[in-house]
Amino acid sequence: MTKRNVLLSAAAVALTPALASASEDMAAGKPMYALGKGFAVGIAALGCALAQGKIVGTAVDGIARNPGASGQIFTPMLLGVAFVETLLIFTLFLSGINA
Repeated sequence: MTKRNVLLSAAAVALTPALASASEDMAAGKPMYALGKGFAVGIAALGCALAQGKIVGTAVDGIARNPGASGQIFTPMLLGVAFVETLLIFTLFLSGINA
């Protein structure tokens, strides 16, 4: 995937929630608030996806080099992925609190 495709995908993810809630927020006089929420969720999703890819890729690389250590690598990998996913869940929760 080229950098251009990654940037276009990130922009689409970042702008989708803002555009979906823009019509009701425009009437209330807070269009920039909806745009900020959309960017926050989009950036969090992009960062979490990149981090999870790095975590799993590194774990698979370690297991491929030493298959006997798969039990010792698998649990910390799952914990790392869970912690990273928690960041996205917190961002989604906090962006919806002040709706």
